[in-house]
Amino acid sequence: MREVNLAEEPLLKKEDAEEQQQETIREMGLTVAEWAVRVTMCAVFFCGVAIIALISTQISRETLVWLLEHLRAYPLGLTGAFLLLFGGPFLVLVIFAIISLAMSSSRNKTKAIKKKVRGRSSLQNQPIVVEGLLGVMSAAELLWIAVFMAIFTWIVVNYMIRDFHAAETEPREDYETVWGRKVKLEGVRLGFIGIICLNLLFLPVSRGSVLFRSIDIPFEHATKYHVWLGHFVMILFTLHGLFFIIPWYFEGHLIARLLSWEPYEIANLPGVIALVAGIMMWVTSLGWVRQKFFELFFYTHQLYIVFMVFMALHVGDFIFSIAFVGFFLFVFDRFLRFCQSRSTVGVLSVKLLPCGTYELVLAKPQGLKYHALSFVFINVPGISSLQWHPFSVSSSPYDGDDRLKVLIKPYGEWTHQLQDAVSAAVTRGPCPFGQQVAVEGPYGHESDYFLQYETLLMVAGGIGVSPFVAIIRDLLQRYQRQQNHLPTDVTLIWAVKKSEELQLLDLVSPSSICPQYDLKFNLKVHTFVTQEAEPVPLESGPQTTDRQQCDMFKKSRILSSLYDFEASKRPMSILVGTSSNLWVGMGLIASMLGYWFLENLVVYSYEGFYHHSYNTLPLWARGLFDIMSIILGVVCFGGSVIALWSIWYQFSKQKTEGDSKSTQPLLDADEDITTVANECGDQLVHPSNTQFGHRPDLKELFEACAKRQRAGGNVGVLVCGPETLQTSVAENCRSFNTTYYNTYKVGFSYHSVSFDL
Repeated sequence: MREVNLAEEPLLKKEDAEEQQQETIREMGLTVAEWAVRVTMCAVFFCGVAIIALISTQISRETLVWLLEHLRAYPLGLTGAFLLLFGGPFLVLVIFAIISLAMSSSRNKTKAIKKKVRGRSSLQNQPIVVEGLLGVMSAAELLWIAVFMAIFTWIVVNYMIRDFHAAETEPREDYETVWGRKVKLEGVRLGFIGIICLNLLFLPVSRGSVLFRSIDIPFEHATKYHVWLGHFVMILFTLHGLFFIIPWYFEGHLIARLLSWEPYEIANLPGVIALVAGIMMWVTSLGWVRQKFFELFFYTHQLYIVFMVFMALHVGDFIFSIAFVGFFLFVFDRFLRFCQSRSTVGVLSVKLLPCGTYELVLAKPQGLKYHALSFVFINVPGISSLQWHPFSVSSSPYDGDDRLKVLIKPYGEWTHQLQDAVSAAVTRGPCPFGQQVAVEGPYGHESDYFLQYETLLMVAGGIGVSPFVAIIRDLLQRYQRQQNHLPTDVTLIWAVKKSEELQLLDLVSPSSICPQYDLKFNLKVHTFVTQEAEPVPLESGPQTTDRQQCDMFKKSRILSSLYDFEASKRPMSILVGTSSNLWVGMGLIASMLGYWFLENLVVYSYEGFYHHSYNTLPLWARGLFDIMSIILGVVCFGGSVIALWSIWYQFSKQKTEGDSKSTQPLLDADEDITTVANECGDQLVHPSNTQFGHRPDLKELFEACAKRQRAGGNVGVLVCGPETLQTSVAENCRSFNTTYYNTYKVGFSYHSVSFDL
């Protein structure tokens, strides 16, 4: 027997070596292909930037005039030329972004995190500006803003030089003055630049945008770019309007000009309506208005429909085509979200904590993947059919492939009404949840980027601990599965107002998920109760024992409803922009082809029926047909692909259920409330790591973390909480990356996981 084993051993080793070699070759091939795609995307991007930057020069103007003259005779001549010139690079980027996402999804993620982040923080994770109107800005963001403003200044200066000369030398109307002509010409240029920026404005608010996903910028981060661009675009459009209103006033025909609606020229009245709608959205989106009157901000922002429709009527089809790609991708993303949100999602169970915070466990299809830092939008039609609220996922994908958890703290009217429904559900016990729930998402990062750090420093305020609950659960599950290359030093700094909020971490039972977890990695929790000077005693009497001190952190039982297995039959829809790159890509291509088909159908139908060129159709009508073609192309042609996607998924689901013998989902380790730690040793929060009456000294905690690291190390700093907390954490990251770096030789990479809408 021993001789046989010795003879077989080299063969087995040879087969293992060949398999490992094939896997290495595959990984190398994927790496080379990904780099090739990214280099191509960079080249296309810079080509698009060059086109925009050079459009104001004389050479580009002559080339553009020559191109338009040759394409004018063809159907969609001007529209096609502008779409190709300004939208072509973006469309190519979309195609390569889908390819990049497809290759990334096929890569083994556990091998992609072997190389840990070392040394100084990257430009993207290095805070430079921590206070100001634009909030926290990284070095990379500041660099991009500088480049953006340099290009804008270049374009404006070029236009001013040329336009001022033209206003002084070219003939003008009798009622026009030289300065009035100059002002109006600059108003035209600002409006033109504004439409180019409008193309960019819609990209960040496409929640499943393939462009941002390909560079791993999640929606919650991209929203601040939408805010920045929104302010810039509305400044341009407001100046555009004023640069016409002021000269018209002095020329004596202000009202007549504002109310004019010329069929074959720029229609002024639709532009006025669009500008008024835009200003209303702009004013109500200002920080202090949005925070105090969120519903006013939310409902007023739906005026974007009025804004875009009347913008198309104002400028016509060929100018509106400049903003085609951004608006097209937004419409497609909005349609996907509409399809996903039509289905009612089952609530498997709910938990109500004594502090008022509650947890929803939502049914999820097994094919829909998410990460520990993902988030979802939730709608409860019984409360409001229009309001969608974002919530961080508080569970790990390893907690169960058929569920997803969110923690919600009641703040406004909507969350308080949902709390009433949760309270009724835990009171009824075995009865199902009394409210219908719709879900969009999940959205978020394309990978668990926090795994690339050996040390994690997580800072939370209040309910901001929710995503870090997900990270702790995820790390415990991964260590239990004996995965490699995981963070070995994890610290949670959590500040709350009242000690009753500390019960949020009682939802995590570390030893139930990963026995002896403290021998596998270092998990430290520092909690701070800011508005209490000392623990609130259970009752007056003699000095409390250690057991009673532990009980002070659990003043009453967490209430939980029974598991509703019927709800598992109503999981979230698979139709979401982050679910299948293949189906999303086919839907985008079908929608684009549908738009092109409908545009040509309108052109040939008009010319065949009226025997006139399509260019004789009023400009505003061509703009209206253009925006209708975008919407119908997405709904009809893209919708047919989405329908096939849904049919394919249902077929695959039935086949999977037929092969599976399981009749009901399994509960995860900490699903039942009876498994929540009853001993002080298994609590993440206990008297020895809780301080009362003051806020955390972040500098001291950062310094303690830096001293534990080896020289050249890099700490992943994640923060979730109010804006003041984000500012403090960013300021400490900046200090330790600059002033104190020579002392500790440790970098701190800043990541905000807060959702500021």
